[in-house]
Amino acid sequence: MFSILVCDEALNTYRDTLFANYNVDFARNSDDILNLSYEKKYDLFIVNIHYHSLLSELNTNIKVPTIFTDEFYTIEKMKIAFKVGDDYIIKPIYVDDFEIRIDYYYRKLFNHSKNIISLNDFYYHIHSKQLFYKNKKIKLSPNELKLLEVLLKHLAKPVSKTIIYDELQSSSEGSLRVYISKLNKIGFDISYDRSTLSYTLS
Repeated sequence: MFSILVCDEALNTYRDTLFANYNVDFARNSDDILNLSYEKKYDLFIVNIHYHSLLSELNTNIKVPTIFTDEFYTIEKMKIAFKVGDDYIIKPIYVDDFEIRIDYYYRKLFNHSKNIISLNDFYYHIHSKQLFYKNKKIKLSPNELKLLEVLLKHLAKPVSKTIIYDELQSSSEGSLRVYISKLNKIGFDISYDRSTLSYTLS
């Protein structure tokens, strides 16, 4: 699932609305940002411009798309926002505007311009988390869908067990094999490389 780290107290009230369809952690300060970003892999940062120096350090190693929020516009802070991150939003928050921006980074991550990822005759609906084969809906468990989604994100590229376990949050070696077997049984081609301890969806 698309993971977002938020650090702006004004956005906490949107936990069950704007962020309801995403995996979101809310940081309270710079220490929370550091700890959470080291513990988890995030697909998007949404933080107050106050933390631009910290985000500059974090994005030196692994570049994560970043939206900066701000109470008051200045050209100097806008320059900083686009130098360190990717977007700059001035309050008050307009939900529709924010949804469009988050959806843009969501689709960009999947390298897909629509709400559907297609592979052969399979169609995966990103927002509804539903899988179809031709016109028939395929029923999968929540963890099977999470696994399929992370493999689709890295289509034709190896995905380590570590990344997969992080996405599934709670799983075991045996459970993972069952999930892989189920996906291969319904028609996907997922291979395992023992040398790199990784799976690849072709």
